[in-house]
Amino acid sequence: MSFTSLDFFIFFCIVFLVYLFLNHKWQNLFLLIASYFFYMWWDWRFAGLLLISTAIDFFCGLKIGECKEQKKRKKYLLFSVITNLSILGIFKYFNFFIEKFNRILSFFGIGDYETCLYIILPLGISFYTFQTLSYTIDIYRGSCKPVKKFSDYALYVSFFPQLLAGPIERASHLLPQIQAKRHVSWEHIKRGSYLIYWGLFKKIFIADNCRAIVEYALANSAKEGSGGIILVSLYAFAFCMYCDISGYTDIARGVAQYMGFDLLINFRLPYFAKNISEFWRKWHMSMTYWFRDYVYFPVLVKTKGNAYISSFIVMCCISIWHELSLNSILRGIYFGLVIAAYHIIKKRWLKVKKEKKRRLSGLLNNFFSRLMTFHIVCFGWMFFYTKSLKEIIILMRNVFFNFEIGIFITNFRWLFQYIGVLLLVQTLHAIKKDEFIVLKINILIQIVLYWFMFWAIFGDIGNVRRPFIYFRI
Repeated sequence: MSFTSLDFFIFFCIVFLVYLFLNHKWQNLFLLIASYFFYMWWDWRFAGLLLISTAIDFFCGLKIGECKEQKKRKKYLLFSVITNLSILGIFKYFNFFIEKFNRILSFFGIGDYETCLYIILPLGISFYTFQTLSYTIDIYRGSCKPVKKFSDYALYVSFFPQLLAGPIERASHLLPQIQAKRHVSWEHIKRGSYLIYWGLFKKIFIADNCRAIVEYALANSAKEGSGGIILVSLYAFAFCMYCDISGYTDIARGVAQYMGFDLLINFRLPYFAKNISEFWRKWHMSMTYWFRDYVYFPVLVKTKGNAYISSFIVMCCISIWHELSLNSILRGIYFGLVIAAYHIIKKRWLKVKKEKKRRLSGLLNNFFSRLMTFHIVCFGWMFFYTKSLKEIIILMRNVFFNFEIGIFITNFRWLFQYIGVLLLVQTLHAIKKDEFIVLKINILIQIVLYWFMFWAIFGDIGNVRRPFIYFRI
């Protein structure tokens, strides 16, 4: 039941209408049932796995909160961490290891490479596993208290808008909203409608069409070898990634707003970042901050304050969390090295004298730093859509040594017709520092924008609807 499907529209309309007529107690119970129904729509078999993970961490959370002895508290925390990571590892990474093992056996002429046990990846397992882990870790650290009511905790884990692809909510943020009475206001409806519309626009009009540009470019780049096509495809893939993932979380936040919930902001104009470190503070923030709090800071303590090693390890962990493959490992190494290099350069070689700083145009300097950061990120995304390091080298060689400006301009115009409105609206967001600035501008301009988004989303019925990228994570 994808957010872009008619099935979900009917499902949400029914849920919302029933929700409005229930009191707080029955609202939570109804949302819990609706969330499990939503999850079981994909594959009913994995609902049991979700329930088991929920029950384990609810039990561990209670025990950690009750125990006074540090040794016992640590025992329950380790049980929670090991159990959750084992479930995640088996379902997400087992196929990778069994495939490599079979390749080794095949190399030595032992066994049949084609004989392999493949395990289906349950949707959303990476997200709800990290969400439940953060709960027990926060209780252990004393930053969160265990919830006493199982149904409230189960709703926190399975809340259907963010169950499959985030944002990864913290118990300290979402659980109080579940436990408190909620009142749906006109402001909730207005903001929710905007976020849903904007998310659908990002996903259907921008991400899906940008993906078509990428596929066209990759299909023709080998034949034509034009660096202009390849560079535009890099830009297209960057916007495809951003609009696909952020489009999902916008819709999730919008749906939650309708029911009086406020989910975490997951993206804060990442392609406007002035450096690579700032980019990762703005990109998929709920995931980045999870790794910051539960991986970066502990490693920082263990390495006696070595931020370079800590950042490098976090980047590798983030890449492996997405997918365990050679390309994902290379992507993690690449971003880890780039962030380490940025901090070294910033610390040692960017100490510009005040007199020289005055000669620089702040606006021009910011523009070029943002442009450079965007291209550094685009290169990192190459590890997502290419199959090998050799292919990356060939593509980059064509960009630098077989670049035709005419072909680049022609294809960039094709791309700009999809990303133009996005850049315009997000520039307005950046200037006003308000993601809901559109709701405060002239009503006639709002009508024109909504009409355009409606046409863009529903106008091209024949456009291929693609699944969200994070559904395979």
